[in-house]
Amino acid sequence: MPIFYRGAGVGTYWHQNDARINGFASRNPGMNPSNSRLMQHIARSTVTSPYVSLTKSYGVAWEYAFLFGRARPTQANPAFVYEIDLLDPLPAGLQLLDPVQEVANNVPSPLSPNPYQHDGTKSYLLGVVDPVRMNQYLNQTIRQPYPGGTQRTPNLSIELETLVRALRDAEILAVGNIPASAVVNRIDVY
Repeated sequence: MPIFYRGAGVGTYWHQNDARINGFASRNPGMNPSNSRLMQHIARSTVTSPYVSLTKSYGVAWEYAFLFGRARPTQANPAFVYEIDLLDPLPAGLQLLDPVQEVANNVPSPLSPNPYQHDGTKSYLLGVVDPVRMNQYLNQTIRQPYPGGTQRTPNLSIELETLVRALRDAEILAVGNIPASAVVNRIDVY
């Protein structure tokens, strides 16, 4: 019985619409899933997609609920973490995707003129993981073997950004509706 979580910050759609009653559906359930849309959903926070983001980590869901609402949660107006229990086999029409596997299966070749790898230092990934608190690593100038090159920040492909964010958030994507019967708990966060 795999357990997944989803955070709902104060004032967000899933804060105002109880998933224990209606289940979870994507913003655009009729849209065809694709690798490009998956990367836009994760790396660019595109909400108009065929995906519902879930996490295997209660801590990640808690952070999203606490930090990403329209107001700070309080005891009188808490944010929520939904607990979702999905059994195998999944309900008809529901599919779960591991975005790391989906993207890794489609990254450009190392010989591509636009590979997915970055060209910064090792600490560059800290900025990708936490762009607010570790922004200085995103803005570092790349090291070059010869003087005279144009100074610039490291390359960040959408593939790399998606992989890092999906790993950071222990993210799983649902395609299709998650029925209300699978939403087993709603935990107050404040």
